[in-house]
Amino acid sequence: MLKVLFPNGLKKAFTLSYDDGCYDDIRLMGIMSSLGIKGTFNISSGLTRPEGSKPEGPWPRMTPSEIENYKKEGIEVAVHGETHRDFTKISEPELVYEIMSDKAAIERRFETVVRGAAYPYGSFNDLSVEILRRCGIKYCRTVWSDHSMNMPADWLRLRPTAHHNDPELEAIADKFVSEDPKDLRMLYIWGHTPEFNRDGKWDMFAGLLEKCARRLDVWYATNIEICEYDLASKKLEYSAGGEWVYNPTAKEIWLEKPSGRPWEMKTEAVSVKPGETVRV
Repeated sequence: MLKVLFPNGLKKAFTLSYDDGCYDDIRLMGIMSSLGIKGTFNISSGLTRPEGSKPEGPWPRMTPSEIENYKKEGIEVAVHGETHRDFTKISEPELVYEIMSDKAAIERRFETVVRGAAYPYGSFNDLSVEILRRCGIKYCRTVWSDHSMNMPADWLRLRPTAHHNDPELEAIADKFVSEDPKDLRMLYIWGHTPEFNRDGKWDMFAGLLEKCARRLDVWYATNIEICEYDLASKKLEYSAGGEWVYNPTAKEIWLEKPSGRPWEMKTEAVSVKPGETVRV
């Protein structure tokens, strides 16, 4: 039986997701960069701190010029609603504007196409999911941490593994690092960087990231990189007898296939490049 693998034949992925466009994101990005970890920052482009002001108070946001700090390798910037309004408490036209205005502002600033988001307050309903889909958003993160490292069933109702304050996160991370899984695993941690100041947990989280970093068996990726890889893998086309697989997407997809004699239970990783048909 064929199984999808992550790029280069890996089975584990690690990613972060941090909300609100806060000044302390700069410190977290520095830690991530030093460890080779990637992640996503969800910003409300209409809620910046005045230019020239100091980052004071318990929840300081970035100024327009400080937002330039997100222009670093390995960082994805995603939608969080222009003014962080609850998606379930506004009209449909207001919801479309809240999403598209934020998306457009981020795209102009970073010269890219934004495809990701996180729900303000974690609040969503079927209408907000459908509006996001129409607006070209591929995934949207909730705040419903479920401790699972399984791949999402619905990327527009994405559940993270755990908040960084979760008392079980250390044990989950230990399992992630030590496990040799049969199926794909994704450790997805989320939060808000001002919480590290409030709770005095910068060193704790830096230590946890150090534990998970620089591992040869882990794919370090942004939210959108993992999402689009997973969605592309579901578009592979197989021959009736299962001997051939065709990749109609623009991404190289990796698969695990049986190798050697059936009773030996050996496997090998093979890649199917864009537009390629491979015998498996």
